[in-house]
Amino acid sequence: MNSFNQHKCMMNSYKILTGKETFHQMLDRDEEVHFVFNPTIPVVPMEDGVYDYVREYFEKLEDYGKCAEIHWAKCKALHLI
Repeated sequence: MNSFNQHKCMMNSYKILTGKETFHQMLDRDEEVHFVFNPTIPVVPMEDGVYDYVREYFEKLEDYGKCAEIHWAKCKALHLI
């Protein structure tokens, strides 16, 4: 049994939110994947807070490149760009 890896969970969530990888690609690659949200249900940016939660995680790590990518992915999801 694999133990929970928070960083991997956040990386998986980041990849889905930014469109870098799909849920099915992850399942094909890895038997057990974790996310901070259910990737089979569409994320509603202004209701779920998922984008902000993942961005805050990477902000704490001072990974501002990922923070910016998540910000722009959220803007795109909101049809602001």
